[in-house]
Amino acid sequence: MKKIELKNKKRLLILIISIIVLIVLFVIYVKIINKHRNARIFALETEKLAEEVDNPVFKIDKIIVYSDANVEDLSENQNLSNINVSQFTDFAVYINNFAKSKKLSEENTINKIYIDNIGIEGFDEIGIKKFSTKSVDDLGKYIPIGEDTNRIEYEVVHKNSDKEKVDNSKSFYTDCQEPLIISYVNQDIVQNFNASNSGEKLALDGSILRYLNIDLEKLNYKISFTINIENNLGEKFACKCKLNIDLSSGEGEGIYSGFIMQSFDLSNGDYRFKKIS
Repeated sequence: MKKIELKNKKRLLILIISIIVLIVLFVIYVKIINKHRNARIFALETEKLAEEVDNPVFKIDKIIVYSDANVEDLSENQNLSNINVSQFTDFAVYINNFAKSKKLSEENTINKIYIDNIGIEGFDEIGIKKFSTKSVDDLGKYIPIGEDTNRIEYEVVHKNSDKEKVDNSKSFYTDCQEPLIISYVNQDIVQNFNASNSGEKLALDGSILRYLNIDLEKLNYKISFTINIENNLGEKFACKCKLNIDLSSGEGEGIYSGFIMQSFDLSNGDYRFKKIS
């Protein structure tokens, strides 16, 4: 009887050990499968990311920058005896939506677009810095900015027939046929100055800065911002931009000669819109 019980206990022990071994082997097997599965997922995601980097849906080809100054004559007789001077710069950002595909689709057309994280650095505390946008037709013209903002929302035009229904100063075409416009104003860098006795004919443009002995180094700056896009598939993208604006660069005397236009060719740079998960 005792021998039978001993045999039964041994069989039970062997069975328990066998079950434990099977469980351990199963757990090891699952871990190996998961490891290979995760490695495969990682490889696919890496491949997908590399594809998106090499063939972005959207990228910035160039940014055209126009800088000038505006003279506001506050005198009663309009004789320049009381002027305020502001410096302004317009940025025309050209977005290439045919980098990946040469045909228009829901993937490479815009549903929403806005700019945020706008920042200015590397300047003296002179004037009041403000940002806004304006119509393409007003590029190069001084348009005063009311309230400052760190985020610019644009109204997307999906059809030409909708053009008149949106604010022309904040519109952007879904197919990126026109540049994205950002306007920067350094307002009232000079206030209540009497220029009536200058003894010379003054041009009411950037050349006034030379007459007023404004050091351009005090007006130079670095601007940074992020362009955010949502396409018509609901996918989201973002591109961070940073530019050095040197008002003394270019031919001649820079903005002292009246105005300055700069072109930043970014087609070969890393100005690709990255997809946001």
